[in-house]
Amino acid sequence: MRRASLFLSFSVAALLGACANSTDRDRYPVFFAAGSTELSPVAQQIIGRAAQDARNSHASVVEVVGHAAAHGTNLSADEQLAINRAKAVADALATDGVGTAKITQFARAPANNQDAAVAARRVSIEIDPGTP
Repeated sequence: MRRASLFLSFSVAALLGACANSTDRDRYPVFFAAGSTELSPVAQQIIGRAAQDARNSHASVVEVVGHAAAHGTNLSADEQLAINRAKAVADALATDGVGTAKITQFARAPANNQDAAVAARRVSIEIDPGTP
């Protein structure tokens, strides 16, 4: 478990660094611990950068897509987790100054064959810049 947490921390830090240095700044991954909707300090930093980018680019749409891994046969509970993750990120974006009318949120239902990989425990923020 500790090994997984350490791996997750390094992965998130690497992705945050890549986001900061990338010229394609319209996608932001926000990762969660297994079964959690809690925003870590790193997740809050990523959301803050996404909000700043959305404000600076006068984004017309900020899409928030929640994901969750499939755990057994209760896919509806996993889908609810994905919805709750998307809501947590959307609320944080709104708190950081992104207009709620610009934020769309939804969840991707987990597939039966998805495992609890880090990639399935995320919310993706995609920013559609406004027209100048």
